[in-house]
Amino acid sequence: MKLEDLQHANVLARPANNKRSITDGAYNGETAHAEFVERDSQYTDDGKRVVLNIKVEVEDDEGEVVDLYIAPNYTWSKRGSMMKILEKLGALPAPGESIDLDELVGIPVQVIVENVEKDGETYSNIVSIKRIKTAPSQRPIQNKSIKKKPIAKKPLVSERSAMEEALFGKKSNSNDEADDLFPEDESIEVDDDFDELFGED
Repeated sequence: MKLEDLQHANVLARPANNKRSITDGAYNGETAHAEFVERDSQYTDDGKRVVLNIKVEVEDDEGEVVDLYIAPNYTWSKRGSMMKILEKLGALPAPGESIDLDELVGIPVQVIVENVEKDGETYSNIVSIKRIKTAPSQRPIQNKSIKKKPIAKKPLVSERSAMEEALFGKKSNSNDEADDLFPEDESIEVDDDFDELFGED
């Protein structure tokens, strides 16, 4: 697209489809669609073949979404690609069982892309695909276990007897001794214990 083309059109038109090519390499993405498609074939009597067409969305270096496709022939042969791909996606049904095509959508995957040129066109082909775990930013944060610290218990008998002596005059006390009984600047140790019990991670 050139500047004069945009100036002549005088509109801002978003393409109907995403990009279809990307440089060679490995990309993380997500399966976006799955369907059966009929395609031409020179190896069948009727000239047709059915494929399981799976669309994968990835992002290029500029953050643009790129649509890639992998389309194995529909066959349950163990030598065929379809069973191998389903197994890589963690979606291979057991013998006699079945899966909905919708179950093939929304799977986080990693794909290996190789480009080929044909008739002057460049095509980005998925040569390998496998299921991966979700990205770390999407994983639930694990709650850390809270270790409770036991609160030290002080002997009550000695404090009670000392307080009784101060109040009832059983023992003469100076101002310094009274300050020792009721210190103003002594911090409360329970608060420190609660901070450690419910402190921020």
